[in-house]
Amino acid sequence: MEVASKKAIGLIALLATGRDGERTRQFLQDKLWGSRESTQAQTSLRRELSNLRKLLAEERDPLLITEGARVRLNLPRIDFDIPVPGAANENERPPPRGVSEFLEGLDLPGEEGFEDWLREQRTLIHAQAASWEAGGVGEPAPVLPVGFIDLSQPAPGFEGRPAVAVLRFQNQTGDEALDIPAEGISEDLIDQLSRLRWLPVIARSSSFNHLSGEIDARSVGMSLGARYLIEGRLRGAGTDFVLAVSAIDAENAQVIWSEKFNLPGSLSNESLAPVLSSLTAVLDARIDHVEQSRAAARPATSRDVNSLIWRGRWHMNRMTRKDNAMAGELLAEALRLEPGNPEVLVQAAWRIGWNNWAERLHPEEMREWSRLAREAMRADPEDGRAYAILGGYEMVVRNNARALALYRRAIELNPSLPLGHALLGSGLNMAGRPEEAMVSLQTALRLSPGDAFAFHTLGELATSYCMTGKWSDALDVAEQSLIRRPAYWLAHIVKINALVRSGEERGVSVAVLDLRRACPGFEIGSIDWLPFEDGQWNSFFREGLRRALGDRT
Repeated sequence: MEVASKKAIGLIALLATGRDGERTRQFLQDKLWGSRESTQAQTSLRRELSNLRKLLAEERDPLLITEGARVRLNLPRIDFDIPVPGAANENERPPPRGVSEFLEGLDLPGEEGFEDWLREQRTLIHAQAASWEAGGVGEPAPVLPVGFIDLSQPAPGFEGRPAVAVLRFQNQTGDEALDIPAEGISEDLIDQLSRLRWLPVIARSSSFNHLSGEIDARSVGMSLGARYLIEGRLRGAGTDFVLAVSAIDAENAQVIWSEKFNLPGSLSNESLAPVLSSLTAVLDARIDHVEQSRAAARPATSRDVNSLIWRGRWHMNRMTRKDNAMAGELLAEALRLEPGNPEVLVQAAWRIGWNNWAERLHPEEMREWSRLAREAMRADPEDGRAYAILGGYEMVVRNNARALALYRRAIELNPSLPLGHALLGSGLNMAGRPEEAMVSLQTALRLSPGDAFAFHTLGELATSYCMTGKWSDALDVAEQSLIRRPAYWLAHIVKINALVRSGEERGVSVAVLDLRRACPGFEIGSIDWLPFEDGQWNSFFREGLRRALGDRT
């Protein structure tokens, strides 16, 4: 039997490498006829399947099975001969089954989806071959369909970093017409997550082989090379919808986070955009937290770069002088090991920048903050965090126009970046534009309400309210900031100013006492450090504090 059609050969290969030999019709259409309109792609797939069924005709136990939206090969009846590149030592191993490339010579002009899939499969086959050659004397691992290649070790190119896979979201509305929107939401989420930079994201061509709700997390995580899996289900709710999303740690099959989002019946891009931004930011923070906890639980003897980064982040988020020093040591060691690593550069620059905000730095340390942030930008020009961190430096040295431009570039690169929105709000406050600042700061809080540095964002929002004379709001938000970080002196200053200027004299003495207890080394001159473009704002906050202290001296 000979298959002459290139599209038919590609179709068989796509099915053979799918889990249990199965793919959805939509997946096959996207890969083989993605350049055509949807109706044309559907017609072409039906025609190709019809021709293949005739070619593979069997009265019993057919080789090709179509079941509604899915197509499947009868794998137990088929032998595979997927070539493994490279020759083995004849004295130590049997030779590989072939030395040519997988699907060598098969070219489908204009079908970029198929070409992307084929490159990915060849990369995985090469990785398997390399693992075989490095494994020593003994029998090679069986050459399996590519979808079953053992990825229990870090996937190629991930360099030991945790990867996330977004599975195809499930349409549970009962309306088949919503299969495409449900899949589109998960595809858009992949695009959003890919902007995080620190978190590798498995390609859609692999992760969409698995449908949310119908998986064994451990086996899927291993087959995809992903530590975290994202599942989603679209359900009806009257005329509207509910999107239920879960994040799973594939190593232990535990759900680490789940949430439901209300969606309007239109499912328009405009209505989905804020949901996807919030979802991305929450997943970013949740997976980051789990990775920090995982690193903290490892023996301190583990000194690979990724362990050093995560342990350094864990110490940074504890926000004590001792932990800050420990984080500095761990990140310095990571820099010595890989001085050009973008993630190391980002984290080292962020640690210095935050340390400056908390305790003021010497000029030499300030220069190091700027240097590391600029190197991080060069190492990965698409990482919004590096731009935001350099913007923090520019703001502190009172180059606020440059800072605002960098913050906006950070958000352009990653609209779901809470750090970018929070620092943009801070920069707008310093520029004397508190009304605009409120929008950015509220966006940051919506994106990541549980962020370890949310106290800073709340303190900045309280500052915005105070600058606009909204004393009650300023007092309320300053209290929220101090609940999270009792020693945050700016929130104390805003709270005292709101009390003094609103005439709530009974609370002023308690607020001053709280400041003295929480920040024993605080001096009124510290207010002059705040990099307002107009020094009248420094005078404004200084005057409020003087009035509070003057009542008691």
